[in-house]
Amino acid sequence: MVNNLTLRHAETEADITACFTVMQQLRPKLKSADELSQHLSIQQRQGYRLLGLWRQERPVALAGYRQLDNLIHGRFIYVDDLVTASDERGHGHGERLIEALCDIGRDQQCDRLVLDTALSNSLAQRFYFRAGLLALGLHFTMNLS
Repeated sequence: MVNNLTLRHAETEADITACFTVMQQLRPKLKSADELSQHLSIQQRQGYRLLGLWRQERPVALAGYRQLDNLIHGRFIYVDDLVTASDERGHGHGERLIEALCDIGRDQQCDRLVLDTALSNSLAQRFYFRAGLLALGLHFTMNLS
């Protein structure tokens, strides 16, 4: 525990509900804690875990991730979501979560940590560079619906 902050996974329904307001800042399409819970229920079956930096029962920063394997990266930690509450930014919470994810990855014999961000998200990109991440490619998508 540092500065009354605890690093722990959101594992109960109450934890997920508590994460909603922070996660909605990153994913504004989420309309309710129930919707978040429904999505995470599906993602958890795919290995997704939600790590939080908590002040008592309130999360101040979140990192959703999973361990994956592919031919590009080998075994790796993929970060789906990384967000700090707007009133908590600038205190090193994001760096602390990335460090924790790196430790988790090393414990799982992962070769690297990977995340995607929008090309337009220059503030996040600046943060990622400062945290030691490098932009090694572009992520292409196509809508199927």
